[in-house]
Amino acid sequence: MGISHVVNAAAGRFHIDTGPKFYKDLPVDYYGVEAEDDPNFDLSIYFYPVARYIRAALNSPRGLSSVFSSRLQVGLSVFQGRRLHLHGKKPKTMDPRTILQILDPDEDYYTPGAFELERLFWKGCPKYTHVNEVWPNLYIGDEKTALDRYSLEKEGFTHILNAAHGQRNVDTGPEYYHDMTVEYHGVEADDLPTFNLSQFFYSASKFIDNALQDERNKVLVHCAMGRSRSATLVLAYLMIYKNMTIVDAIEQVSRHRCILPNRGFLKQLRELDIALALQRRNTKSS
Repeated sequence: MGISHVVNAAAGRFHIDTGPKFYKDLPVDYYGVEAEDDPNFDLSIYFYPVARYIRAALNSPRGLSSVFSSRLQVGLSVFQGRRLHLHGKKPKTMDPRTILQILDPDEDYYTPGAFELERLFWKGCPKYTHVNEVWPNLYIGDEKTALDRYSLEKEGFTHILNAAHGQRNVDTGPEYYHDMTVEYHGVEADDLPTFNLSQFFYSASKFIDNALQDERNKVLVHCAMGRSRSATLVLAYLMIYKNMTIVDAIEQVSRHRCILPNRGFLKQLRELDIALALQRRNTKSS
């Protein structure tokens, strides 16, 4: 058959458990999607990344693609039908390449699904240290870093954003740094997927951006571990003020520090990314 690419829409131990190792002796490129054949399962989060993968495969010199399971085939067809319906056109059988162009035109950017974003964190990261510079004069650190006033002063930190502010978290506050030339900003957040951290995205980002207007300033953003809450706020800053996509921001920070926002925060960052992408498109078209 000459299949060169395989998309498994039922990947996982309890489904069709193949994976790249199963095809290690074949010239096959593998892409797995862990999906449930359940009405409540949101398969739509995989439509765009899988469409991109299939299109890239079909455009390659040896591009013959196979999609296991009707789940994604149906999903892509339904999505295409809805797009045509919106334009007053009757859906019809189309060449797969045409469907992929409708789903994912070259000129548009689409936010990857949560699973695709999580895979970015699996690529490996630098060895863990208490604090890392992830952008010029912008650092992510942990509780130990925030409590060490001597080292903070020695390293020249001028601004501190505590993403775990409060009595039950990292209870510092402006009083803790009262004898230092430090400007403090506290965000009282819990590291829970259900917590709405997005309400602080713009205020925290503004604090960081105002501080970095002066190249002599150094900003520490921290929480307890320096992996979830603080990392999420830094990612939001890079997206809002540095015009990065969520993928660009994650890759930028992950090159310098091991981070892992919880799934709820990642979902909120996706929503921010979608809103910012729409904003950019509207600005471009106006």
